[in-house]
Amino acid sequence: MFIKKPLKSFSLFYRLSILQLRNLFLSKATYIGYPNLIFIAGLPKSGTTWLAQLMQEIPGYQPAYVYDPDDCSSLHNICNDIFSYIPKNGHYIMKLHTHYSPENMQVLDKFNINPIIMYRDLRDQCVSRYFHALNDPTHRHYALYNTLSKEKGMSHNLEISLEYYLSWIENWLSQIKSQPNRFYEVRYETLRADPSGMLAGVLNFYGIQLSNEQVEQIAQKVASQTKFDIKENLNKKSGTARKGIVGDWRNHFSKEHVQYFKEICGQHLIDVGYEKDLNWSLEK
Repeated sequence: MFIKKPLKSFSLFYRLSILQLRNLFLSKATYIGYPNLIFIAGLPKSGTTWLAQLMQEIPGYQPAYVYDPDDCSSLHNICNDIFSYIPKNGHYIMKLHTHYSPENMQVLDKFNINPIIMYRDLRDQCVSRYFHALNDPTHRHYALYNTLSKEKGMSHNLEISLEYYLSWIENWLSQIKSQPNRFYEVRYETLRADPSGMLAGVLNFYGIQLSNEQVEQIAQKVASQTKFDIKENLNKKSGTARKGIVGDWRNHFSKEHVQYFKEICGQHLIDVGYEKDLNWSLEK
């Protein structure tokens, strides 16, 4: 009596343990060959939070904790510690705003990382950055933009954005051109127009197999959770999505902003295919 019950309990525990181990093995086996880490290097204000949310819905993947004791990512760099502490027995998504530099490429090479490079039309990026700074009390230009008129604040914002972010895009595009199989290029405009198609392209690049139905379900789930309201998103710390409209710059630029943009960035817009020539204006 007193012996049989423990034996029976042990037998049940043994069977459950075997079943759990089998399920664990099958779960792990499903993801064999999938990259341990998918790294997104995204232009700030280009939709990287949206992209990361899509990627985190891939079965088996989860957000990566960014261990950065030297705070190198605050300057849009990466260092060994960021990747050294990623567990090797799981699958993770990490997004940062890393710019290109030989040193950053050395880190990516060391850890055999083939990143996603994401950007958008710099005109819309500038507008998104302006409204982020205008609504986020922690932003370094919050006080300034809430003091200046919109036109003057936008002018200052254009100078800041084009000084740094134009080279951010062009330097990465140069790397993509020289090593097309090393990177996956994503534009915000593609994500906005066809989230499912964009996600399918990313999955194909990394050799991750999901059905069309699964891809569509992920896109719909994330879309249902995405809210384009910057004040609410900032309060909830859930991102900085404001409107997400492609071409919204036409609602906020002045003719002077257009002229300034053409002088500094006009050829870039032609080179990347956002414009055919320099004849674009506030009118569609």
